[in-house]
Formats: sequence, structure tokens, C-alpha cells
Amino acid sequence: MKTVFISLLFVLLLSGCSSSVNPGLVTLDYEDLVAKRKLVRSGKSGYQTTYEKFISEAQKYLAAVPEKVTDGVLPPSGDSHDFVAIGKYSWPNPDTPDSLPWIRIDCKINPDAYGEKYDLERYDRTMANIKTLSLAWFYTGDERYAAKAAEMLRVWFINGDTRMNPHFEYASYLPGVYDGMAIGIIFGSTLVELIDHIRLLSLSDSWTEADDQGMKKWFSGYTKWLLESDFGKKEGRAKNNHGTWYAAQVAAAALYTGELQYAQNMAELARKQIEEQIDPDGGLPAELKRDWAYHYSIYGMQGFTAIALCAEQVGVDLWNYKTSDGRGLQLAFRFLQPYLADEKPWTAGEIREGSKPNVSALSIMRRAAKKYPSESFGKTVDYLYTIAPAGTRSLLQ
Repeated sequence: MKTVFISLLFVLLLSGCSSSVNPGLVTLDYEDLVAKRKLVRSGKSGYQTTYEKFISEAQKYLAAVPEKVTDGVLPPSGDSHDFVAIGKYSWPNPDTPDSLPWIRIDCKINPDAYGEKYDLERYDRTMANIKTLSLAWFYTGDERYAAKAAEMLRVWFINGDTRMNPHFEYASYLPGVYDGMAIGIIFGSTLVELIDHIRLLSLSDSWTEADDQGMKKWFSGYTKWLLESDFGKKEGRAKNNHGTWYAAQVAAAALYTGELQYAQNMAELARKQIEEQIDPDGGLPAELKRDWAYHYSIYGMQGFTAIALCAEQVGVDLWNYKTSDGRGLQLAFRFLQPYLADEKPWTAGEIREGSKPNVSALSIMRRAAKKYPSESFGKTVDYLYTIAPAGTRSLLQ
């Protein structure tokens, strides 16, 4: 049975998805994707086990009913199309009879934040499934994967009766205190990579020009909200990963919609963020003081990597930008490298239970290894490949 399964896969591989035209990927490396696809087609690469598990997972989503933002509790606005979620670290007040006002406990996740009452879990699942399906289409050429990804995108972002309004005004809802907070914009960080998966889908038969225009309309509205809303302006001033991911979101969306001046502005903002967020030793002080300092240090560098890749598209080199005292992205990667390679134990704060923070850094370290070939980052990438669980999407993208 396994032999038949693999044979069918390679029929699909050899019959479809032969385009070598780069659809303008920003955060994903198209040349790397094409090279990996060629290796998988050869049947002789070290990716085969990962590939088989990945495709097996993608197949499960073909029968999935697309989820929508309108499925949850009514937001404070009364509009079911508004995304609403309590903050991950929001908790009922244990000292009051009615549990109000709620309180925030950093790095202590309230499981209700991921319950069916709110939109966050539906949203996270949908974004992850779309990325998996688009990548499955790219590797197999099987149009079923692209069609399902396109359907999920239409339901969540485009169709009038189910679309999410383009903002996070009611994200990080703290009952009894705020209907939403600026920090909820961080939920949009996954959209940066999603845009590249939409670009991949543009090579398929299932993604139409009307679909693309619908998505660009949504992201143009989202960009406008990020730039003009009080929440967006506040998040843009944040001196931690929130500020960096804000810049990355605006830049990535602007590149997709063609509003290039906004991307240029964010590239300039990122220079200021490098000055504000990176210490002389390369650490990110705002992240190092948190309980999950390792997780947030990596997450901070993922944000910097995203904005640096976006900045390239408008002619700004953040990779080699340095402050007057030598602080920059290369120094920050150098700070993280020995911990990612397990050459030194991490001592600042706790490691998030059940997480694999090293593996989550694989994609950014691949980029760092290319940008800074004189460093030992390539060896770290090789090590991260050895410890990543088979089937991990980042191994194939």
C-alpha cells in the first residue's frame, strides 16, 4: 500500500506544477522551494519522510469545512464580521465576585483564548491550513490542494456573508477593562507569510484574478487601518517584537497591494527599531526580560527577518545596517546562534513547556546563513534540520 501511495504521488509530481516563474515571493525563498521540489521528485533526497508525512497531513484538510470569523461570539461592536478574541494572557479576576475586571498575567496562557467561543483558534487553524495546502499544491501539482486553499481564503477574507473585517480592533479583549487592545495586532503576524502562500497559489488554476483583487482589497483596507487607527499608531511605537511585526505587516501588505511608499516608510522605521531593540551584545532586551525570553527572542528576530526581506524589495538593506556603535541584525543573529545550536544553555527565563524554540528558528537561520556566509550559521541550520520533527512545514518551505 505504501508503494502504491508513493507511486501515485510521483505521477502527480511529474505531471504538474512545472512553472519556474517566481511569483514575487518575499518571505519564502522561491529558488530554495524549487530546489527542494526537484529533490523530492528525484526520490533520493533526505526530505522524503518529511514530505510523505506533510502530504498525509495536507490530505486531511481536503474534506474540511472552511471556518469563518462569523462562527463565534458576537464582538463588542455587535458586528459578527469583526474578529474578537481575549488576550492569550487574560484571566478572570480571582478577587472579585463577578471576575471583573479581568487581569493580564504575562506568559500564562488562558486555554479559553483558544476555545470555540472566540475567533483566535479558528483563525490560526485556517491560516495554517491554507499555508499547508498551498505548499502541498506546489510540491504535487494536485489542483485539489489549491482549490481547497482558495476556498478557505474566500470564506475568511472575501465572501461578503462570511468575510472578516480588515482590522483587529477587538483582539486582546480584556473584559471589564478594554473592548480590545493595540497588542492584538500581533495576531496579524501570520499574515506576512500568508501573502507569499497566496502568491504561490497565483500559479495554480484555482486562484483567479477576481480572487487576487478581492484579497488585495482586503489587505489595502487592513493597511489603512494599521496606519490610521489609534491602535495601529500605538503598536508602531512599540519597542519590542510588537513594533517590528507591525512594520513587517504593513510592509508585506503594501508590497502585495502595490502601495510601495508604505513599505519604504516601514523600512525606515525598522532602522529606528534596530537602534531601540538590539543591545551592544546582540540581545533583545525587551524580550530577555520576559518569562519566555528564549521564545520571544526568536520571535523578535523572526519579525526583524520579515521586515528585512520586505525592505529588500524597496531597495533598503537592513541586513547590513549598523548603528554608530555597531549594533545590527548580524550581531543579533550571532547572539542567538550558540543557543540554537545547543552549544550554550539558555539561562534567561524559562523555556515554554512543550515548545521547540530551536526548530522555530530554522527559516530565519537559513536566511541568516545566506546573508552572512562568513558566520557559522550554516552549521547551525544543518543542526536544526537534524532535530526538527519529520513533517514540519518549515523543512519544506
